[in-house]
Amino acid sequence: MVYNKKNIDYLLIDGTSHLYRAYYSFSSLSNKNGIPSGAIYGVINTLKKLVLEYPYSQIIIAFDSPNKTFRHTLFQYYKINRKMMPNNLKVQIKPLYRIIKTIGFPIIIMPNFEADDIIGTLAHEANNKNKFTLISTNDKDLGQLVNSHTSILEMKSKKILGEEEIKKKHGVIPTLIPDLFGLMGDKSDNIPGVSRIGEKTAICLLKKFGSLKNIYNNTDKISQCSFRGAKNIAKILIKNKTLAFLSQNLATIKTDILMPKSINELKTSPISTYELSYLFKYYDFHNWLRLLNQGEWLTNTSILKLYNKT
Repeated sequence: MVYNKKNIDYLLIDGTSHLYRAYYSFSSLSNKNGIPSGAIYGVINTLKKLVLEYPYSQIIIAFDSPNKTFRHTLFQYYKINRKMMPNNLKVQIKPLYRIIKTIGFPIIIMPNFEADDIIGTLAHEANNKNKFTLISTNDKDLGQLVNSHTSILEMKSKKILGEEEIKKKHGVIPTLIPDLFGLMGDKSDNIPGVSRIGEKTAICLLKKFGSLKNIYNNTDKISQCSFRGAKNIAKILIKNKTLAFLSQNLATIKTDILMPKSINELKTSPISTYELSYLFKYYDFHNWLRLLNQGEWLTNTSILKLYNKT
């Protein structure tokens, strides 16, 4: 697929990924009363840029559930290595949601699920409708959703990653990313994987046998492989079979959760100018307040004018 700004039907934004990046990028920012505002500023500024960059796309923002999810039920140590959310970030969450809704963007938060699962379900629905989706994130897990109709917009590089780019990045095709983490684990989420199997060995096994399931169906053939330590790998795999499939399950993004609305119903609503003006003033976002008062903050005219210049 050749991408341009007109053929992206849906822009799905990993709000949680953007939230943490914004917080650490603008951690010192606060209003005149000392109330933290860096995460709010960073996320809204990014959303503003994305809207201007993709004015023809339907934008939907997903955030993690604030409570534990089904993955914690499967594995009590899931993400146990993560630090607790800083208080200075926590106090910005509800105001951020309020501003996003005031601007008119739909927000989806589902109890028991992560933003990944919401995005996975929406992307799957869009794919079934033969629509094209772009996912804005830095989360490597979301690479498993990439196909002929779904791509990743990397937050850091601003590059669009399709199937070939994901394969080059991870060493396996997108659909095998959960299998890869099933074998090698994922330290960032405290997914255990199989002890003593690293990335290179995991990729080699998946290239030879095609999936985690097929690897376990052919453990008698692993000793014939050419990579180092092949003779012992089969024993290690058999010993850790339960952990391998648990890890694969933990790394698999849901694409079938029950959503309150269909993707077509999650539309942008008109900006509530009065409330947005109050919030911008409260958080000392003076430049945005000026643009809002002049009618130049995310208006169709300003968006299309910018689009026509690029």
